[in-house]
Amino acid sequence: MAIQHPTSPTADVQESGQSVYKWIIVGIATLCLLFGFGANITVTVFINPLEQEFEWSRTAVSSAYSILAVGAAIGGILWGMVSDRLGSKPVAFFGATSLSVSFILLSYQNNLLVIYVLYFFIGFCGFACLFAPILALTGRWFNRGRGLAIGIVTAGGTIGQGGVPYLVQLWIDQQGWREASFQMGIMYAVALLLPLILLKEPNTTPLVEENPAAEAPPEGWAVPHRVSLAWLSMAGVFCCVCMAVPLIHLVPLGISICLSPGQAAELLVVLMASGTVGRIFFGFVADRIGGLPAYLMASFLQSGFVFWFTQTEDLPTLFLISLLFGFSFSGVMTGLLISTSEAVPRKMAGLAVGLVSAFGWFGMGIGASMGGYLFDIFGNYSWSFGASALLGMTNVSIVAALYFYVDGHCGRTHT
Repeated sequence: MAIQHPTSPTADVQESGQSVYKWIIVGIATLCLLFGFGANITVTVFINPLEQEFEWSRTAVSSAYSILAVGAAIGGILWGMVSDRLGSKPVAFFGATSLSVSFILLSYQNNLLVIYVLYFFIGFCGFACLFAPILALTGRWFNRGRGLAIGIVTAGGTIGQGGVPYLVQLWIDQQGWREASFQMGIMYAVALLLPLILLKEPNTTPLVEENPAAEAPPEGWAVPHRVSLAWLSMAGVFCCVCMAVPLIHLVPLGISICLSPGQAAELLVVLMASGTVGRIFFGFVADRIGGLPAYLMASFLQSGFVFWFTQTEDLPTLFLISLLFGFSFSGVMTGLLISTSEAVPRKMAGLAVGLVSAFGWFGMGIGASMGGYLFDIFGNYSWSFGASALLGMTNVSIVAALYFYVDGHCGRTHT
């Protein structure tokens, strides 16, 4: 079932006139998600140096990510609404500046509470400004091939989730975590602020003005928005709990089984490199079968692979599991975002993506803390990753039910 709607010839003419610039937007959006997601995942490489310097528990340190996720959730709704009204460009500039300043300030901290506050602002004022507004902007530039475009942009997130922590781990090994954090702040200012100058909205002329007799193509699924968004939001919680455990705890898991910090970080790099391919692949698939079926497929694969991280200490096998999990988990977010954009009219895209993403970030926060909490109780990661798999299958059940619900309504609409 492909829950999609045809585009009009007029829309295609408008799109062809901007065919070059829309790919510039994709490039800038990819850069934004690369550095946005990269900032979020830095917690995973700061866990061990912060534990060693301050003797904090793993639950305490990994909870910084949970607090970041709360900030990203709240900020996603707020900045999604703001960008629908003011445009994405000023919001993105504010987000890039916030990330740079936050990491510079982080390098001077000794207090866990202050570190929590800074990671909250990294999520609320930094990442949230570069996520829902930028994805909504990308979607507005495309009438056809939106799935592939969003797949490419979200692939930037997986590159950042693998590349940024790996780079920061190298800096930590050479200079310590404080200097690494300071250098991150400078890098973010240099890498993001100049490209954001090129952001702009597409030149969209209402179809009704050009041809008053023409009927605009329908937008959204054949179900009320409040129903589809509520269902997608619930699914987002469980799928993100599932993925958060390996994303935040894979490096500490590797170190706990006597891998070097560099080898453990390489597992994350492989996972994210595979995820880059997966994001593009599932975006391509979504253009052909619809966002919701693609989301269901990726969710099933993610839930099936996650527990196997704890069942081996063999490095080549861990690399293989990282490869398989990375490919599948990456399609989960891509499928969820495409499903959300398909479910609502374009004028609601920023708010809808922000709302569904907010619930996803609550799930990410729960997963990060749950992984650390169960590790502190049992002394290993088997329970953490087992719970992750169980909650992932809960998400599969929710998405499957939504698929048949929407399919049934679409069938009644066309009869």
